[in-house]
Amino acid sequence: MKRLIILLSLFVGFAQALDCPADSSFHTDNRTLLPDGTPNPNYGQLIATGLCVCLGFEAALSGSSDDSTVTLIFKIVDNEAIRGIQLDVYNDAGSDLVYGDVGVVNKGDKLENVYDENGDPVTSSNAMQLLSNEINDHVKVMAYSTNRAQTAGDGVEGNLFQITYKATNGHAGLPATISFWLDEVRLPGTSAPDLLDVSCSYPDVNNAITFNTSEMGIGDNPLPTVFSLAQNYPNPFNPTTRIAFDLPEQSLAKLVVYNLLGQQVNVLTNRPMSAGHHVFDWNGLDANGNSVASGVYFYELRAGDFEAKKKMLLLR
Repeated sequence: MKRLIILLSLFVGFAQALDCPADSSFHTDNRTLLPDGTPNPNYGQLIATGLCVCLGFEAALSGSSDDSTVTLIFKIVDNEAIRGIQLDVYNDAGSDLVYGDVGVVNKGDKLENVYDENGDPVTSSNAMQLLSNEINDHVKVMAYSTNRAQTAGDGVEGNLFQITYKATNGHAGLPATISFWLDEVRLPGTSAPDLLDVSCSYPDVNNAITFNTSEMGIGDNPLPTVFSLAQNYPNPFNPTTRIAFDLPEQSLAKLVVYNLLGQQVNVLTNRPMSAGHHVFDWNGLDANGNSVASGVYFYELRAGDFEAKKKMLLLR
């Protein structure tokens, strides 16, 4: 069944790129004790916590007439690398939008492509864990890393994650407008790791983002309609290349690098992934973190019934 992707027109809010200057973020220091157990002399004071990180929204309708959903896409500008997220997501659609057992949350490129403390890509697909849970009238989302992975912190806007809700009465049953906002936002930075927030701007209850569902137009960047695997870029490469692929539906996606003998060199991802455009970097390392030799390598994508393989050349 053909998938319908319609971008909701913005009533007010983030229709353009996020404005997030690389200034210092300031927050009230509510720590009563320092990490060493001594009293915090800055308790109750407004202190600098790191460089600004800003959040915004996009929203889309998706699905067929009998499987209508609303996807909220979280955009981020991270002037400072962050080690995780914690936030509560609210909307005013009531029972017309349900998360519960039918909702899903998926990582965006900012959480897919993470780095270690030295700025080197972390190749593990589980480097950043993403969890969600519906609590009363909101959805709590958390992302964390057990191996100190962090976002790029490059000041470039990207997708942080996305939440998909079920439209219980179909798209036609949605209210004329839906507002979304955040609360309890915590974005732990890296310049002062004992402080838990470098957020400077996000849609809160007094600055909610309202989407007009009655004035819909075809989106400029709809979800892909077919599976595809792109040629890596650059090619030849040294030391890192980028591999992109499209998924028209949520699928178990496995992206593997092989050598000329057909031996598996590294697994770049092997997990359920949301529909959309996905990008992974390969840094010329094997599964044990060792540099591989110059030469021809193959990368293969398996997603659902789709299989594709392409060739790339590493020149040291």
